[in-house]
Amino acid sequence: MKYPVKYSRNPDPREIREGDLVWWNEGTCAGFVLEVMEDRESYEAWGLDEPSVALTNLHPLEANELKHPQRIGSVTTGATVVYPERSLEDDAVEPLSADERLELETAMATGRNRVAAENRDLPICVSMARNNTGNGWDWILHFVNADCVTLDSAVVPAKGPDVLD
Repeated sequence: MKYPVKYSRNPDPREIREGDLVWWNEGTCAGFVLEVMEDRESYEAWGLDEPSVALTNLHPLEANELKHPQRIGSVTTGATVVYPERSLEDDAVEPLSADERLELETAMATGRNRVAAENRDLPICVSMARNNTGNGWDWILHFVNADCVTLDSAVVPAKGPDVLD
């Protein structure tokens, strides 16, 4: 399975691989590819009837090993979200660029400094939203425990106003 041509940064889109750091949910979530389900046995194990990709916005990737792999639900609490291959373009699934990866790392480090000390080492659910002025974007960081309950949150302005535009 390959990334959609529309969102590829080169004319030959590369294969989607488990562990890739990607944008998804129309570019409002930044997270990881947990599983690529191309063969019937793989997607039927999830109760699906077509090739799909499982994604999460829970960071770091290793934190996902502590939760049930099919935790379907909210993107603010470390859920696993499954997209069929046919909807990858509509949901703007694409790898983060090197600059975007650096900005994400910086935003998470800044966010860790803005929450209570006892929550700084928790996994983080990462998403983006328009800021209050409507002319830019903010990183929204939810710090969650192993049960995917949000214990703290931080908002960090994105570098530029056109990050997602």
